[in-house]
Amino acid sequence: MTSRERVRAVLNHRIPDRVPNGLGGCETSSLHVLTYDNLQKMMGVERKPPKVDSCMCIAIFEEPVLRAIDGDILLLASHKFCESEYRGDIEDQWKEAELWGRTFSVPTSVNFRKNEDGSLTWLSHMWNGGAVCTPNSYYFEHPEFTDLMADFQIPDPDRYRPRGTLDERLLRNLENTVKRLYEETEFSLSLGEWVTNLQVQPGGFAGHMILMMEEPDIMKEILDHYVDAALEQVTLLDQAIGKYVDMASMVQDIGDNRGVTVGAPLWREIYKPAYKKLFQGWKQRTSMKINFHSCGSIEEILGDLIECGMEVLNPVQTSAANMNPALLKERYGKDVVFWGGAYDSQSVPAEASYEEVYKIVYDNIRILAEGGNYIFSGVHNLPAYLPDHHLKALLDAYKDARMY
Repeated sequence: MTSRERVRAVLNHRIPDRVPNGLGGCETSSLHVLTYDNLQKMMGVERKPPKVDSCMCIAIFEEPVLRAIDGDILLLASHKFCESEYRGDIEDQWKEAELWGRTFSVPTSVNFRKNEDGSLTWLSHMWNGGAVCTPNSYYFEHPEFTDLMADFQIPDPDRYRPRGTLDERLLRNLENTVKRLYEETEFSLSLGEWVTNLQVQPGGFAGHMILMMEEPDIMKEILDHYVDAALEQVTLLDQAIGKYVDMASMVQDIGDNRGVTVGAPLWREIYKPAYKKLFQGWKQRTSMKINFHSCGSIEEILGDLIECGMEVLNPVQTSAANMNPALLKERYGKDVVFWGGAYDSQSVPAEASYEEVYKIVYDNIRILAEGGNYIFSGVHNLPAYLPDHHLKALLDAYKDARMY
């Protein structure tokens, strides 16, 4: 089977020749650029300065690296995440910059400001006020706001109407690039974050909690506007690339380590109708599968999401409550494709040996892959300076566990 055939088999609930390797296939199955750089060396791939995908500092996997690790999914552009395109004639969209003592590629629109305390600020039009990397850190974070409730007022829903259009130039560039990749490679093609998601929080995190409790109908109306915009965008994307692309990403972090952050009953009241409308409308407009990302413990509403029409769940945070791989597979394994779950850096200590990591990864793959419906990768983006022996154990265990 080719990579494309392999992934399509899984997405259509058929068992392929082996478990597909989805490492690097979406923005939440990647590696920190420092770890990706180490991977290039480990696999004997000629070093190219890794492209830094947004201030999350994840790497854009290139074709030589995917081939070296038997990767199956090629990630396409993500204009909600990164201001430069990933592939094609894009040399003028990237420039070299030094971060953590190494040379990387960053979008040309990005600039860095070194602060007196030794921190570094990532400046771009996509990140209001900039994002800061403190000394001895490997990530850029947005400043914390602690007074989100101070001036909160009930919002006018008509002020929350995102555009359903997409930039025509970006859309045509995407169409041309995707067509070429489809014809010249055998990878499965995965679209990044282009579609408007439902993470709108009027008044910030605390304010939108109040809104859901005090004025649920207003929150529902706001979400309805976002669903309408998302479905318009899905239509445009399908017209441009739908016949080439296997999956497109939709994102909302619903859970934390303990459970559904807003509570399952409130989520069902406020969000479930919106997701049902979104996912069912999505399926009427395109054959691209819905790759839904949520961190945390969402087992309590996983059946609801499947009922709404979710097809792929990523990243399968196995360290969170009630997210045990065996439990998930038993309850939901026939109805949804799990993407991830093999190695959770929250629960695997850095001092763990090669043998310990190998066993964890091997066992998780065998559990999640039983009967099909599984795409391999770690849990979310694996961190900076992941020990080399952990990375090797991850890849070795995949190769040994991937056959059905």
